[in-house]
Amino acid sequence: MVKKITLLFSNLFERPFSKEKILAGRYQVISHLGMGSYGRSYLVLDLVTQTKKVLKALRLHKRITKAGRQGFELEKILLNSIDNPGFPMYFEDGTYKKIPYYTMEFIDGKNFEQLIFAEKMVIPEREAFRIAFELLEHIEYLHCRNLIHRDIRIPNVILDGSKIRLIDLGLARPLTFKYKEKRRKLDLRKEVNQQADFYGLGHFLLFLLYSNFTYQENTPEKSWEEELDISDQAKRIIRRLLQIDIAYDNCAQIKADIQQFILNQGREKNVVL
Repeated sequence: MVKKITLLFSNLFERPFSKEKILAGRYQVISHLGMGSYGRSYLVLDLVTQTKKVLKALRLHKRITKAGRQGFELEKILLNSIDNPGFPMYFEDGTYKKIPYYTMEFIDGKNFEQLIFAEKMVIPEREAFRIAFELLEHIEYLHCRNLIHRDIRIPNVILDGSKIRLIDLGLARPLTFKYKEKRRKLDLRKEVNQQADFYGLGHFLLFLLYSNFTYQENTPEKSWEEELDISDQAKRIIRRLLQIDIAYDNCAQIKADIQQFILNQGREKNVVL
């Protein structure tokens, strides 16, 4: 109850930094990019380097709790430890008017939420699995370092030219992370295990595949398996990702199945009738 009241207070009284405002004598706000559970993100111009960066500032309701401040510190540490082009590069951190922040690379692309819902991008079945395979490479990079992303969703996956980039480590945790307090049963995506990211990947794939789906008015609601016109092999992979069938143990198993799926799809396209 206290957490809900604190969050309500934060949403009512916390305002984003205004455009053109200069933070810490260095970062000029270009625009407010959005708000997550931990921070607000801004596109800024670094007046020292004359480059665009993303500045993430810790939100009010997280600043007033020890767990919130520690979570933000962990996010910075994890991002700074990553040396992989699939993720944004970490730059520097600091405090502005007692508000902790850090800066990272600005990725000049669009996330899949924008692409699917705003730009009406249609993604064929084979292409959806190719994108998922590239995203899985980034997930595997984290897992090999005993890190779980825990927030694999369409707003956190960016198409940067022809490359797939994964952002937002706000909920990421080491595989060894243990919650001190007793917690209710979480969304499977929020568990601290590899299957949490696989579950997120399954839902990510469904969003891509639904970009092909046309909703008919006044029709009864059906399951994704009934609504989507996709291959049986695609359904089997998604069912395992969503833990409807036996869950995958690791990224290698998923990669093998997706590679086989893409290969089979290619063969079908090359069949001469």
